[in-house]
Amino acid sequence: MSEVSPQLIDRLLAISRALAGHIDPGSAFRATAIEIGTLIPHDHIDLAVLAVDGRMHACYEAGFHTSWSELAQHPVAGSPIRRVLWGETPYLLSDNALVDDRFHFEGAFDEPIFAAKLRSRIIVPLRARGGVIGALNISRHEAGCYTQADVAVAQQCADLIAPYIFALIQTEEARRAMLAESEARNRAELLRVGASQLTEGMERERRRMAMDLHDQTLGDLARIARQVSAFRSRGM
Repeated sequence: MSEVSPQLIDRLLAISRALAGHIDPGSAFRATAIEIGTLIPHDHIDLAVLAVDGRMHACYEAGFHTSWSELAQHPVAGSPIRRVLWGETPYLLSDNALVDDRFHFEGAFDEPIFAAKLRSRIIVPLRARGGVIGALNISRHEAGCYTQADVAVAQQCADLIAPYIFALIQTEEARRAMLAESEARNRAELLRVGASQLTEGMERERRRMAMDLHDQTLGDLARIARQVSAFRSRGM
């Protein structure tokens, strides 16, 4: 163990450096994939991040992409790794996920496991502020590649990146909320200006119509007066 620790510390520091400077959770995670691969070789690695009060999760993949990342969000209830996301188990370790019933159940979105032939799998939770905010998923095509020692290393990687990813997600959500609030204010201002312009336009039209009616009425009265005067001059 003493021979592994210096390498592990060095790789964890490299992962920390890889995170620096990124403002997007996906790009930050992809920057760490190579460094994590030096500790735990993988053919596929992804990050599932909880959203909407834990009912949904988004998937960030590094390397080749599967249908897990094609949709913006997935229901956690249909996730093959839901037991980790729900905190029901501390991790998942599988020698062959293709035949592991823990990943397959009615309604499970497990098609990528078969399509990408993700046999050996490690799933460990991402924790921040005392709760699970997602999961780190590491896979290989070959069966029987990972051990409990690999799970421990994966958890150390997850513990390192989780606070940074969580902070980026919080920042992104705050930015979206600010943009939504700004757009709402802009829409309200446009509606106010539009309503004001409409009111002014209606008032101008009302005055124009009033003037037209006034002018027309005066014209009609003048014409009637001339007709009456003509009748009188004829003795009618």
